[in-house]
Amino acid sequence: MEQVKRRTRKLEMVVVAISFSILTGCAATFISASDLVASKKKGEGKTRVYEVSVEEAWDISKRILKWEAGTDEIDEHRSEGYMVTKVGSTLLYKVTFIGVWIEPVDKVQSKVTVVTKSTIDTIMGLNEAEFHERFALFAHGPENTPP
Repeated sequence: MEQVKRRTRKLEMVVVAISFSILTGCAATFISASDLVASKKKGEGKTRVYEVSVEEAWDISKRILKWEAGTDEIDEHRSEGYMVTKVGSTLLYKVTFIGVWIEPVDKVQSKVTVVTKSTIDTIMGLNEAEFHERFALFAHGPENTPP
């Protein structure tokens, strides 16, 4: 009987230790859309100026996020000039957040900034450079894509 109690206590301790590890690991890797906004305010991300209107830049960005990142859930903050989405697996929070900011330069040019953050070391799905590669193709066509 005593041996069963010791085994039960050991099993309980192992379960508690594993549960604690999982909870602290997930808490340490949780990222939200507000983290993207804070990163953008710090000047993070990749920015390029394109010869497209803000309206065109908005449409191109949504297309890229839908087709290339494979997401339909885009949280649009049009009045603030940005959109965010998340891609990847949600099992154990392996997710990449992508934020796109669009600002007018003038009537025919827009500044597009992309910020990505991941809950793991590797960006899953679309990264900042790939987003701009796709954007340039939509904005200029393959024959006019800048280097």
